[in-house]
Amino acid sequence: MANGGWYGTQGEWDAAEHPLPLLDPIFKEFAEAHGFALSKNHKDWPERSLRADMPLASLIQVFRVDLDTDAWNVWAVCSEDRGGERFWKQDLIADGITGGELSALLKALLEEGLSRLVEWNARPQDLEFATKLSRPR
Repeated sequence: MANGGWYGTQGEWDAAEHPLPLLDPIFKEFAEAHGFALSKNHKDWPERSLRADMPLASLIQVFRVDLDTDAWNVWAVCSEDRGGERFWKQDLIADGITGGELSALLKALLEEGLSRLVEWNARPQDLEFATKLSRPR
């Protein structure tokens, strides 16, 4: 699934992605209000991503943990490449919440993610080493 595309039925996809389509107006409104680009279902996985340069590369992502349980994570991360290294700060805003909880709490979770991103962007010196970057070929 991750790189080969969705292999299940449309009904299975609808169940896997639920409740995201119902929440899309909230994602869209948040993205427009705060200057984020919204993308959906990267690599055919149920998720929504909100990206902005604040000036650090910043992301709030809501994604399904796995297809066997109704569990969702909300993740915030910002990063900066310095020479051949990447530095970042990241945190789970919500860990393994149900689709119902996600629906009830989405606005507050997005605001919490934004608050963390604003704080981290104001202090790029606090970013932690994440990885060495490969050299372009």
